[in-house]
Amino acid sequence: MTLSALGIFSAAGAGGVVADTSYELIESVILGSSQASITFSSLGTYSSSYKHLQIRASAKSTSFDNMFMRLNGDTGSNYAYHRLIGNGSAVSSLASSSQTSMVCGVHDSESAGNVIDLLDVYSTTKNKTVRSIYGIASTTIRFNSGLWLSTASLTSILLLPTGALTFSSGSRFSLYGIKG
Repeated sequence: MTLSALGIFSAAGAGGVVADTSYELIESVILGSSQASITFSSLGTYSSSYKHLQIRASAKSTSFDNMFMRLNGDTGSNYAYHRLIGNGSAVSSLASSSQTSMVCGVHDSESAGNVIDLLDVYSTTKNKTVRSIYGIASTTIRFNSGLWLSTASLTSILLLPTGALTFSSGSRFSLYGIKG
């Protein structure tokens, strides 16, 4: 198994590992000023090209806190998530259901790193599943799974910082398509 310069693992013949040639950059957003949210839209146009999507985000803000995700503009209580947190000496976990968004990452003044996988996003027979790994090098790492209780094909992704915070200038959000 090897790790590419983009942070993607690959291995010839290894089950469950996607080769780096299957990831294609769809769009990148680099903020020149603070912004209250990030939206990737018109995602239905990629339904014949990709099975899964991945977001890689370096999310800056003035304070450490959670980053949230909403799909297709749904603000109903249709989201759930589980989280496992480790800080080098202790582990904790939490779960939440019937939420109006799901936790999918973090943001902070150090540019928190986030990798978010959205699985089977164009299937109309499955609820949408999200898994992510994210954290700050100096403090914690977190593993997360999220669920959107909808079988609708994905058309948009909205990323939000906590409460009244904004994403700061220099934050980067890249959306990749993954062939199935």
